[in-house]
Amino acid sequence: MTRKTDIKGRTFDNEWLRLDDDGQLTVKGTNPHGDGYAWDGCSPKGAFLDWVWGTPDGVINPVTERRKTYYASLFHDVLYQFGKQAGVQRKEADTLFLQCLKEDNFLWAYLYYAAVRALGGLFFGRA
Repeated sequence: MTRKTDIKGRTFDNEWLRLDDDGQLTVKGTNPHGDGYAWDGCSPKGAFLDWVWGTPDGVINPVTERRKTYYASLFHDVLYQFGKQAGVQRKEADTLFLQCLKEDNFLWAYLYYAAVRALGGLFFGRA
């Protein structure tokens, strides 16, 4: 999964994430071991007796055929996990999250953005 971003002037490459100097962000689908990058969509989530509870991921976007928060949560999670190592600031990850939500016409984009701005500092850089 690749996306052009405004996160420029830094390069980083590991088994899950590549960030190019021009702002190209790539979440790698597999690593040399054949594993794919995994995340659970918007957090928090949990399960109890086959019932999943937590932050809704939105309806399916008919254009992408993915839930409306899919790309926002993917890029946000990988940047929160490896952002410090890559030299990415938390605010940059959160701004990209909002941009992706808005592009997918997610009605609750600003509410979700406010939540990551308020609570995200508890999780940024925890690999």
